[in-house]
Amino acid sequence: MKCLFAGLVLALSYSVFSFSAYAEADDEMPVIYKLPVWVDAVTEVCPWKSSSAEGYIRLIRTEKEDGRNGLYVQWIRAGIAGRPAEAVSTLAVTQLEKDYMVRMAVPEPQLSRTACHLTADAEDMMNERRYRFDLMLKGPGKLEFSAMRLYDSEVREDVRRSEEDGWVRVN
Repeated sequence: MKCLFAGLVLALSYSVFSFSAYAEADDEMPVIYKLPVWVDAVTEVCPWKSSSAEGYIRLIRTEKEDGRNGLYVQWIRAGIAGRPAEAVSTLAVTQLEKDYMVRMAVPEPQLSRTACHLTADAEDMMNERRYRFDLMLKGPGKLEFSAMRLYDSEVREDVRRSEEDGWVRVN
């Protein structure tokens, strides 16, 4: 019994130590540690440049309480002269919020001289229909959205066609 009590005290003291280690990490990494739980994936996809600034595009895929995905697009301006990078525009893809109840892959980027083209395949959560969502990003705050219902033969043909049209996949 004495050994069991000593083990319990040791376990409690270890968890107090572990808790204080998390508290220190909270101070060191407040932004990462406090990331909202509805953020499912974050990725950098394409560079952009205007006459006055340059940066990259960041995608934030979200997961709602009912399991469906949403998407935010951010244009991040690179900092200069020691200033940190900052978001200059953030848009929610509202069509995903109001028109579709889907689970979707993180969009794949392809870069042209004038735009960043994003393609994501998705599946309806209710009836398992498949869709391909295309987003055309031309500049900070400029987003065009289109959706296409897919059948297996269309998926294969569309991938081949985009490669022939001169789009370059961004790694």
